[in-house]
Amino acid sequence: MKSVFRPVLSGVCLLSASTYSFAEDITFDDMTVTATRSERSALEVPASISSKSGDEVKADKASTQRELLNSIAGVRISQTGSTIGHMTAIRLPTGTKAYYLFLQDGIPLQSSGFFNHNGLAYSNFTSAGSVEVLKGAGTALYGSDAVGGTVNVISNDPMKNLGVKGTVEFGDRNFQRYGITGGTEIDKDSAVSVQASHTESDGWRNNSDYDRQELSVNYVNDLNDDNTVKLAFNANKFESGMTSDIKDFRSYRDDPDYVGDNVERVLALPEGIDPTRKFDFARLSAEWQHQLDDMTALSTIVYLRSNRNRYSATWEGNVSSNDNEEKTVGLLFNAAMDFGRFRVISGVDAEYTEGTRKVTQDFDTTVRGKFIPQGDIFDYDVDYKALALYTRVEIDLTGQLTLGFGGRYDINQFDYTNNTSNGIYGGTYFRPDSSEDNTYNHFSPKADLTYRIDTNQIVYARYANGFRVPQVSTLYSLKDDERAQSFDEEVTDTFEIGYKARLNQHQFETAVYHLIIDDTIVSQNNGEFSVNVNAGRTHHTGIEVSLASQWTEEWATRVAYSFSEHEFDDSDSFGDNEQARAPENLGNARLIYTPKAVPGLLALIEWEHVGSSWMDDENTMRDPGYDLANVKVNYELNQHLTLFGRVNNLTNRLYAESAILGRYGANYRPGAPREAFIGFEYKL
Repeated sequence: MKSVFRPVLSGVCLLSASTYSFAEDITFDDMTVTATRSERSALEVPASISSKSGDEVKADKASTQRELLNSIAGVRISQTGSTIGHMTAIRLPTGTKAYYLFLQDGIPLQSSGFFNHNGLAYSNFTSAGSVEVLKGAGTALYGSDAVGGTVNVISNDPMKNLGVKGTVEFGDRNFQRYGITGGTEIDKDSAVSVQASHTESDGWRNNSDYDRQELSVNYVNDLNDDNTVKLAFNANKFESGMTSDIKDFRSYRDDPDYVGDNVERVLALPEGIDPTRKFDFARLSAEWQHQLDDMTALSTIVYLRSNRNRYSATWEGNVSSNDNEEKTVGLLFNAAMDFGRFRVISGVDAEYTEGTRKVTQDFDTTVRGKFIPQGDIFDYDVDYKALALYTRVEIDLTGQLTLGFGGRYDINQFDYTNNTSNGIYGGTYFRPDSSEDNTYNHFSPKADLTYRIDTNQIVYARYANGFRVPQVSTLYSLKDDERAQSFDEEVTDTFEIGYKARLNQHQFETAVYHLIIDDTIVSQNNGEFSVNVNAGRTHHTGIEVSLASQWTEEWATRVAYSFSEHEFDDSDSFGDNEQARAPENLGNARLIYTPKAVPGLLALIEWEHVGSSWMDDENTMRDPGYDLANVKVNYELNQHLTLFGRVNNLTNRLYAESAILGRYGANYRPGAPREAFIGFEYKL
């Protein structure tokens, strides 16, 4: 493997901060809840965990997931052809595989066996109070899918979200967003808040118009010193036209708003088919926090969840229609025990999900010389059971040295029922029979060592084993080419060392990691279809660095940078090649100005850098990457009225969110051109 350190030695002093403190109008908390499901200083956590506080989230005014998350070191979200559809890259190449655990308020947004790479669309991310990213394999509290990272979207605290306010925002391509928030104290110990929003836009590409609604209701009641109850209901709904990749560079360069070849062909059909994407999500949860005694705190969360994802597969030659639906009941329980120099967290997670998958060919078509008739390609049900037990132990070996260790045992069971005939359909797809049930058991050990240099600095070393189970679509929605493949669970080992510091006007963090994945499943595009291939072992090595600085009362900066390499290990198909869609360099820098001469004004200019990457795993063609500039302004005129505006892609740079090389040439998904937005918020 090539060394990861040479290109970044001169940049290490830029390094990474997980929380931030900027100017007086924008603050960044040093507390995290994701690692242990209880509030704790990020400086004490022996892992790379980054957060954006409510103030910075509010300044970003995110309408897409990339706007919320791409300023965090080592994180890249790229939007897909349905606007808020997305792919994620955290310590791994950009892709659609189940390497990420998406949460809202610490509760999974989807079942591990039914991973949807668009999973953050199920969160109410546009009205989030804050967001946290735990990079690398999860702690013992997290199981399957927590490999590259865990993203936790956190709702506003009802106790801090009081009063009534409304927001109106307009932008290019008829973008409109309306929001209203209302919160009230019921008494000194309880409060309830409601947030609702509606967003719509014509979209900047042809056939990319969309609308989205979000609703959050949160209730908290401190019953007494030992008991707190929280109730929450989160729901959202999204509908969008869909686009497809543009084939060949010249077409992408000259007409980036083109709908794409696959969708254009479908729109021209006499049947009048219009490719669309629809998300529907709802979750009801109840949490009870109980202080059993001076040493033991209990947390119990129960939840009901409904996910539905309907879409047209515009990236495949036949553009099939898909309808995926899951109904889930879940439990998260843990006990945190503090014996002074000895601390233990133990718990159990359980989920039961009833899922359905239906894939329909809406019209007769021929792809790669094979006739695919109109009809049901797949129609099956899966009952999925997930049970996990975990324990984490921390021991203070000395006043400065802490040892942590633990493990998690997961049981994941799929009960599959095929509702149509078995065998090959249309010469392309393969339907397994109902006897193809699968069970995966895995034990994940974890260990870490933390040395506190002083009250403001730590160094740590960490090992975490992780895994991800194959998804229902990988197991049961097969191409005929995939029948001979063996899809075992992917087992991962993460090794990490890091340093964190909070030094006067600067907050600084860096982490160096090496991630090994066995039985890596990758997608290969054969010209018309994506086919899953077991590519053996892969290695992922990198460094994440950032620095947040408050230079004066008026000027602050935030710099985030990461360098990474992602390589196959003697793969039968790809040798020791680098993986595709894996930029080596990611950078983000923000300059924040809050002039004393204009109280209430905050101006932010942002630079975003994505380095070059291979477009194919054979390493024959590269995408050059891109640099973008964004500007954001908030102006609080008085205690009631705030004006805000932002311009994304200030220089109107042509760039590709995704660039891949298939059997029949290059395919590009263009990023959004320059877009301007302006709005106001009024508080009663």
